[in-house]
Amino acid sequence: MNRFIGTASVLLALAAPAPLFAQAALRVAPLTLDIVTPAQASSLTLDNRGTDEISLQVRIFEWSQIDGEDQLTPAADVVASPPAVRIPAGGSQTIRVARTGGSAVEGERSYRLWIDELPQAAPPAQSGGRVDVRMRYDLPLFFRDRGAEPQLSWRAYRSGDALVVEAENRGSGRARIQGLRIEGAGGELSFGAGLNGYVLPGAAQRWTAAAGSSFPPGGEVTLVAAVGDRETRQAITLAGR
Repeated sequence: MNRFIGTASVLLALAAPAPLFAQAALRVAPLTLDIVTPAQASSLTLDNRGTDEISLQVRIFEWSQIDGEDQLTPAADVVASPPAVRIPAGGSQTIRVARTGGSAVEGERSYRLWIDELPQAAPPAQSGGRVDVRMRYDLPLFFRDRGAEPQLSWRAYRSGDALVVEAENRGSGRARIQGLRIEGAGGELSFGAGLNGYVLPGAAQRWTAAAGSSFPPGGEVTLVAAVGDRETRQAITLAGR
């Protein structure tokens, strides 16, 4: 699962968005925006629970996955208003997010919403210029119709001393993967107890873990994961590479 690094060397947790504004005591709600047709807009609330004013910039990127890597490009059809704010200590601000172009979404479209904390003395960011980011929230944002659902196919194989699990999503909606693990005669192999990430529609993702000799090629294993709010258990024969 790919990760993006900000200009302040802040790790952007694409798979598991988490509050990164501990120093400024910023609180954001909700942490995921899921906008269902016919709605074309929603909002989030920023609360400054700290003792100093904070300056923030809000940007939205179209989110895709190519060859198992996350790709972001500036969104042309979704806007945040206002795109920049100053919130005094104890204050709050509502940010409206709206889709501006075209007819209602069929299936699902995926975006990332960045909330960047800027230095107090910095001038407003210029288009195409460098932004000196102190801290960042990175939130998933989706526009979808009510029928958008994932359709995953799984495979697992040995690659040297590692075991690789791949998921391909042939459905119309994203798959949110949690608690991915392999169970077999050699025991249990976890790929992370929490949120492992997303598989976007029409995309594939892979996860790798050191396996030693416990899970040999040709062995039968059971893949276990929570996909959305459902548990998946699937028997797989490990391939070799």
